[in-house]
Amino acid sequence: MTTRDDHGRSIDQAQDALHQAMRGGDVSHLRELFYERLTFELPGGSVIGRAADLDAHASGATRFDKLSELHRSTLEQDGHGRTSSLVDIVVFDKGHRMEARMMYRRFWSIIEGRWQVVAGSAEPSA
Repeated sequence: MTTRDDHGRSIDQAQDALHQAMRGGDVSHLRELFYERLTFELPGGSVIGRAADLDAHASGATRFDKLSELHRSTLEQDGHGRTSSLVDIVVFDKGHRMEARMMYRRFWSIIEGRWQVVAGSAEPSA
């Protein structure tokens, strides 16, 4: 059975909202979807938190021109879950254009009545 947050949203609907916010650089929606103590592992192994991720989107240092999901798997139970998304992206990172196929893994929990990403990672995929 799918767990819904206080807004009636499933984990997959929260993931869809996250992708939409990433595509649009919508920092206010990203703020709602990122847990305050978020940890996210970037390709190369560095780890950033919520503030750094939001700042990168707000300043334009990170800007997605394309984010197309090719496949998703979701595991969810009792207000906790994991999504794995294979995506094709075109992103500008500090002015450098990157085109890649990436695997995003996100760990979600319902916190304060809404699905939030508590941890995640991104890595290149063949």
